[in-house]
Amino acid sequence: MNIILYLLQIIQDLYKQNCWLVSFICRYIPLKQWAYDDSHSPKYQKFKIDKLPVILYHESWDYRDYIPYLEWRYGKKIPPVRRRSACDISDDCTCPRCNAPKPFLYKNNGSKGQVLCKVCQNRFSPIESRFTKKTSLRCPYCTYILSP
Repeated sequence: MNIILYLLQIIQDLYKQNCWLVSFICRYIPLKQWAYDDSHSPKYQKFKIDKLPVILYHESWDYRDYIPYLEWRYGKKIPPVRRRSACDISDDCTCPRCNAPKPFLYKNNGSKGQVLCKVCQNRFSPIESRFTKKTSLRCPYCTYILSP
């Protein structure tokens, strides 16, 4: 029984010393100095955490719903593309974002392969699709897409 009382007495003494140290630190060492001086040291730079990347979810619209919405919002109807010459876009080519058919698509940069959708203003290549992912991670500072 004497051992337990002895240990309790030691714990109380340690608690008093701890309280005294905390009060000493609070009185004589300003907390603002702790926050700013050491954080610029290269030793502590590795403990800083970057902001988390922004997660963007790409919602796909159907052009049948999107054209009436744009007409209601801006008061202008989006007509199909008026072609001056023959178009070499394939008939089965559709916009990957809004599924707009060939009458709403036109070549954006001539023969280099980029196609522009007149409905959603999306640029894409019919050969390769970057729209297979539904979400993308972007840098919180510059909003560039982060590669995995």
